[in-house]
Amino acid sequence: MKTIAVMHMLYVQDMERAIQFYEKALGFKTVQHSGFWSNLECGNGGIALTTYGNKTELRQTTLIIEVDDYQEAVESIKQNGGQIVKIHDPYEGAPVYNVEIIDTENNQLAVSQKVKQ
Repeated sequence: MKTIAVMHMLYVQDMERAIQFYEKALGFKTVQHSGFWSNLECGNGGIALTTYGNKTELRQTTLIIEVDDYQEAVESIKQNGGQIVKIHDPYEGAPVYNVEIIDTENNQLAVSQKVKQ
């Protein structure tokens, strides 16, 4: 058996709004789309979006989206309807900038940039 990729599923309220956020704010590409389930890819990773369960409450997730410029990502997230919760600077043992965000569908996740050495 060969593992092909890792995908993370997020619950969304509005499929079109969610797709717009991930495409415009973070550069994902929609590869499959329906009102119930959509698959988006970026680099070596992907996310699945589903309207199952009509999620409304904030639910933290472990999804981390790696970027090459966290400051640019912060501006793009804000411009596309996301919220910035906190920006964590690198520290000993965690050489990354971690940006906690909330997307347009009330999912909390992180955008991360490795420290350049």
